[in-house]
Amino acid sequence: MLKKTLSLLLALALLSGPAAGAVKWEFPASAHTAVHYDDMLPVTGFDETDLLAALKELEGVCSRHSRDRDAKETRRRVQALYDRILEEMDLLATKANLSSIQYDAAGGAPEAAALYRELSAQQTRLYDRCYRALSAMAASPYRDILDEDAGEGTVRSLLGYQGLTEEEAALYEEEDQLIQDYDQIIEKGVPVQAAGSVWTAEALEGAEVDAETYAAVSEALADGRYRAAGELYLQLVRLRTELAQLAGYDDYAGYAYESFYTRDYSLEDAAELHELAKRYILPLQLRLLEETSEQELRALSVRSRMDGEAVLDAIQPFAENFDREMKETFSCLRDLHLYDIEYGADKLPTGYTVALPAYGSAFIFNSPYGDYQDLSDTVHEFGHFFETFHCTQHDLWSTFNIDVGEIDSQALELMFTEQAGELFGEQYGEVYRDVILYNILDSVLDGCLYDEFQTAAYQTPEMTVEELNVLFKELSEDYGYSYGPGVEEDPTWVENAHNFQSPLYFISYATSALSALDLWFLYLENPREAREVYLELSALSLSLPYMAAAEEVGLRDIFDGETVPALAEALEDHLDGKAVSWVGKRDVRVPGSSWLLCVFGLAALALVLRLRARPSRKERAEARRREALEPWSLRQNQNASRRETGPDPWSVQDRKPPWEL
Repeated sequence: MLKKTLSLLLALALLSGPAAGAVKWEFPASAHTAVHYDDMLPVTGFDETDLLAALKELEGVCSRHSRDRDAKETRRRVQALYDRILEEMDLLATKANLSSIQYDAAGGAPEAAALYRELSAQQTRLYDRCYRALSAMAASPYRDILDEDAGEGTVRSLLGYQGLTEEEAALYEEEDQLIQDYDQIIEKGVPVQAAGSVWTAEALEGAEVDAETYAAVSEALADGRYRAAGELYLQLVRLRTELAQLAGYDDYAGYAYESFYTRDYSLEDAAELHELAKRYILPLQLRLLEETSEQELRALSVRSRMDGEAVLDAIQPFAENFDREMKETFSCLRDLHLYDIEYGADKLPTGYTVALPAYGSAFIFNSPYGDYQDLSDTVHEFGHFFETFHCTQHDLWSTFNIDVGEIDSQALELMFTEQAGELFGEQYGEVYRDVILYNILDSVLDGCLYDEFQTAAYQTPEMTVEELNVLFKELSEDYGYSYGPGVEEDPTWVENAHNFQSPLYFISYATSALSALDLWFLYLENPREAREVYLELSALSLSLPYMAAAEEVGLRDIFDGETVPALAEALEDHLDGKAVSWVGKRDVRVPGSSWLLCVFGLAALALVLRLRARPSRKERAEARRREALEPWSLRQNQNASRRETGPDPWSVQDRKPPWEL
């Protein structure tokens, strides 16, 4: 919820964000507070009274027009107040995110839910209050303090800032409650009348009934849950449509693309991608499904069954060999226990990475399946963890691009498949690779499927639950799903939490998966160069939108009508055992062995000169920001958790393993 609220609250500059230390992957260890997760609980402290007092004083100082307004003492006081505001908002974000972790770990328990609800409302209110106060600072002689920290684009946006109206605030609060209601419906179901009694899922679990009664009650409970969730979805569609119209949009689909996600591709671009995915990606996924036997999958699941610590043990050599910074980051993850990836009977079925800005840190949460996907999900989330851990921005100004961020996570999954042979043996290493490839292609297809579905739902908000079920069944068939005779509708779309919590987010899995494939092909040909691209992308996630970031590092434009067919052809060749040459736009030079001996000395000299002449990754990122002229409209806040945001930049797909075993 918070992320969506913030996207309305302020138009920030995409490339002119923090000028100092905002984007880099070489992150000084001193910037992190070495605090064990257990020592952060129950929640990090936050003082609303102190924050409000600082905001009030800042407004007063900035609105005065006395002769001493530029005096050094006054300027120091403004700087101190500003720093205090940033610190308190970091504390609030961290407190909220810790409470979200506890909420998920406790299965949405009433006490945890109440705290989450309280903090979500508090965040919405206080972010609005902060931006109101900082708008006064932007109009004062002290705006240069903001310029240095948040960028000129942010200051320009603050000058035109319009806070939430009472109507908008009420709608967001209602949305937040509906999302919580959805969690409860999915987790506990709803009471239904069946077999002559009123039943709940809990009551059926402990009941001694015959098979016929059990089947009848189970079906009734499922139907009741689908119906309740579907009706709740209609409420969300109507509510979000109203929010979009208040913002000047005809429908929520266009509003989400342009405002929440600040995408540099359109709904029309996405529609063309839908068709390309059906034509070129679907056949490859079906091939992988056909060529992988159920016996092999069962054997892989047995071989890959491990607890959370064993999962981390399996990933550690890969992280250590990837890059020095990744090695150190992984060590921090383990040493400070910044993860909850063990099985828990009460845990909600979700996975994500969330920032803890007060500590300069992050946290991974995952509910394991008990098979190979636990390994891939953790690798996926570590990609997000690495990026989030290296963000130096305060929560109030943190920015991100979700499409780029998902390349980081999905590409890391693909790169890790090269280690699978060492873990599971050559045969099952190939099975693991094919499973991950299946999942990546599934990301493309499901990303497009749910984007089509959600776009239609929000562009036609008058649809009924039955019409949505029919629509989902018809679209699913287009994407390769099959149904038995007589099945006219499919209500299982309600099982996908993103439909409720993260509207129009799913297409980011499709775009990023295609770019991840592109980067993986480079990795197969030149691992060193691919790792360099990966690290650059980790930095760019905080500064450039998706298409611009891909172009910056030399990856192909997936919306070019030739790219998806080319990627599909390359993957088919790879599955056939043929060598695949990477054909991106990046200039990759790999000297042959005969050259190495001849030019060793010259190469060493050239390297020294290159390193001296070439700006650091940090310098290049900061230069891109300084050179940017156009402000980024309507951003999101990276450091909020899934439930506070609706759209979750760092979540794995809430899906079952691709093959039901």
